[in-house]
Amino acid sequence: MSGAIGRGPGSVLDRLPGDAPLVAGYTIIAGGLIALGGVGGPLRVLLAAPLVGFLPGYALLSVLFPDDRPVQPGRPPAWRLPLADGLGWFERCTLSVPTSIAVLPLFVIVLAVAGVPFTTIPVVLALSAFVILVTIAGAVRRIRTPDDSRYDIPVDRWFREVKSAWLPSSDRPALDRALGVLVFVVALAAVSGLALGFAAPNDGESYTEVALLTQGPDGLVAGNFPDQVAAGTATDFVVTIDNRLGTAADYEVVVVLDRVRVQESGESLVVLERSELSRFGVSVSDGQQAQQDVTVQPNLIGEDLRMSVFVYQGEAPESPSENTADHHLYLWVDVN
Repeated sequence: MSGAIGRGPGSVLDRLPGDAPLVAGYTIIAGGLIALGGVGGPLRVLLAAPLVGFLPGYALLSVLFPDDRPVQPGRPPAWRLPLADGLGWFERCTLSVPTSIAVLPLFVIVLAVAGVPFTTIPVVLALSAFVILVTIAGAVRRIRTPDDSRYDIPVDRWFREVKSAWLPSSDRPALDRALGVLVFVVALAAVSGLALGFAAPNDGESYTEVALLTQGPDGLVAGNFPDQVAAGTATDFVVTIDNRLGTAADYEVVVVLDRVRVQESGESLVVLERSELSRFGVSVSDGQQAQQDVTVQPNLIGEDLRMSVFVYQGEAPESPSENTADHHLYLWVDVN
C-alpha cells in the first residue's frame, strides 16, 4: 500500500510497522508520568485517555487482524467493518474503543485474584505491560504478513477518507456521514469518561491518611506502644503518611511531649510545659505511602504526659497545636 510508513521489502527494521514504536513509546512515557505522579489535573486525564480507552484495543486488534486488504469490487465500504477481509485504519480505530472497554474488566479480575489493590500504580503498570507486549506480538504478526495486505499507518489516505466519510461535499449519503460522526462522538465520550474515572482518586475524595505504628514480629502494627519509659531513653515508632490528594505533596511532622492539665470544665486540656522531640519533612507522591522511622528521647519527667505527633501539609508553625495541624495523633506515657 503506497504511502504507508514502514512498508517495503528489506530487513525486519524496514518492515517494522510505523505505529508500533509510536504506541510503545507513548505507553512508556504516559504510563511513567501517571504512575510517578508527575502530572495532575487535565493533563493527567489527557494522557490517561488513550492509555485506558484506546491503546489496549488497538494493540489487541493488531494481533487479531494484522492485514488491511485493499477494497475490491463488491466489497462493502471500509466503514462497514468487514472483519473477514481484515481491518482498515478507520475500522481499526473505531473498534479500538469498545475493544479496550471489553479488555479492562480482565485487569480487574486479574488484580483481584492476585490480591493487588485496584489503585493507580498497579493499573497503570498492568495496562502498560499489556499494551507493550501485545504491540510487540502484533508487530511480529504484521512483519510476517505479505506486503500487499499488511496493515500500517496509511498516511496518504487519511485526509482523503476522512473527507469522503464526513464532509457534506462527498458522494457518501448523508445518513452514512451522520452515522460516522455519531460513532466518533460516542467513542470520544466513552474514552473521556474512562480517563476521568481513571485519573480521579478511587473514592472520589482527596485525602491524607496518617498513622502511628510500631515494629512487631511480623511487621508494622498499630499498638505495642510503651506505657512507661525512662527519661533520656530512646523510644522508637513509625509514622506513615498515605497521600491520596491527586498530586504529590510535602508534609512536615512535629513530635512534642506535653505536660497537660485538664480544665475545670473538663472539656479541654491546658499545656503547662512542652518539649519538642523531633521535626522533619516528608515528600510523598500521589498514591504512595511514606514510612518514616522516628526515634525520640523524652526529657520531661512525670505521669500522664502526652506525646503528640502533628502533621502539616506544607510547613509547620513554630508552635504546633491540634487546632492548626492537619492531623494530630498522640500517646499517653509515664516518664520516670
